[in-house]
Amino acid sequence: MLWVNKDLAKKNFVKYAERYRTLARIVNYSDKVHIDKMKEVIPDELQNALIIYEITNQSPKTWDDYLKLLMQAYKALHPDKA
Repeated sequence: MLWVNKDLAKKNFVKYAERYRTLARIVNYSDKVHIDKMKEVIPDELQNALIIYEITNQSPKTWDDYLKLLMQAYKALHPDKA
């Protein structure tokens, strides 16, 4: 359910990230699957903020590191919500 919950990711990304981190540790999927699924739901502003990592092939390789980078970008874009 969390993989398709774009509304929660857009309305409250911090809450989404907390839930994702908790549930992702329970299931046994590869890092690539987790990263690909997160990319499908993260708001466009976060995708845009991380584009330089993508085009320079410097994106984190583990889902946990990727989620940490997303949180850093979110906090920079929304200091009032962090």
